Amino acid sequence: MVGRNFWAVNWDGTWVVREEGLPDQTTKHASEEEAWETAKERAAALHGEAFLQDENGEILERQDFRELPKDFSPV
Repeated sequence: MVGRNFWAVNWDGTWVVREEGLPDQTTKHASEEEAWETAKERAAALHGEAFLQDENGEILERQDFRELPKDFSPV
């Protein structure tokens, strides 16, 4: 299953959460903590990943909520 990814990032002095591939779904938040929690909640609900990114583009934290196959048979 492929999940959705979310980024919490400081954008021009405002913390926002952006969903990969859906720039019109960006939401504004009062603080870094609020944005990061929102990104993690949304990623968990949609089995994706959450990223906390600073204004320089560096990833500060990453949380993975993907449901990867547990067992597989080699071909």
